[in-house]
Amino acid sequence: MQLLIRANGQQATIAMDSAGNQVLEVGEYRYRPAQIARKVRQLATRMWGADLAPEILNERLTFEALDGGRPNGPWSDSGSFSPRSGSFVTLGRWDEDGSVGIALHELAHEMHLRGGGYDASDGVVREAVSLLAEREAGLVRSFEREPYYTASNLVAQLAALPAFARQPFSKRWAELTAVTNDLGLADLVNFYLDRSERLGLARWLQRLSDDVELRDALLARLAATTLRYSLELRRQLIGRLVRCDPRTPPEQLAYVLDSIVTLDRRYPNDDLGRIIDFCFAPHSRPRRRLFAFG
Repeated sequence: MQLLIRANGQQATIAMDSAGNQVLEVGEYRYRPAQIARKVRQLATRMWGADLAPEILNERLTFEALDGGRPNGPWSDSGSFSPRSGSFVTLGRWDEDGSVGIALHELAHEMHLRGGGYDASDGVVREAVSLLAEREAGLVRSFEREPYYTASNLVAQLAALPAFARQPFSKRWAELTAVTNDLGLADLVNFYLDRSERLGLARWLQRLSDDVELRDALLARLAATTLRYSLELRRQLIGRLVRCDPRTPPEQLAYVLDSIVTLDRRYPNDDLGRIIDFCFAPHSRPRRRLFAFG
């Protein structure tokens, strides 16, 4: 790990691991380069183990201290990754622990690349796997711009589901890097929501059809519908779906999901929960009621 210091038109590079007790001030924050290097190594080794080649940390991770301290502008990047030159972390925007989290975010891009999934993935998945890594380092951020907004929402939803969150990092990492687009992530959220809360989606699909391709197509339509839903809305929609008679033609169920999307776009100010209930009403089986006689 290298620390690149730029000031007064000059620059110097130091090896962070051998920085001893040196303290660096950048803007309003104080940094201990050797301590940062130690934390990054410990976390990265714990997360990726033997897959973390020595040259990744030794040669492809650079911290930068810019002249003038904190980067300017609300969207100034705290870090960046290039498949050609590796990861860069800019000091001055986050404190020491936050900067460690940013480093793990950028290293996750490197590990995603070396695992073969980076080039095949869309921007949402690329950011989602990196946000998963920075969460493991203790940094949790929210965003307003894409693809970070969708990625952070989907990762936060997964982190809130016990069936996903209780797994070791290696398993969570494998789950996210196995998908290549935002719909794959939305499908993963739906799967773990069903698994965590036993909503009955998997069992209902088995009753619906023995055709695996047909079931996968319906799950893909469900993922597209719920891409930007909260967990509460996902829960409501899946709950209404599994109350549909399994004999309902799959194309009719797909039409219901498409209708929800269409009405939501046409009436963006209407309550989406009510739209979901309205579209499913003709196809839902009534709840069982218990009657007392006496």
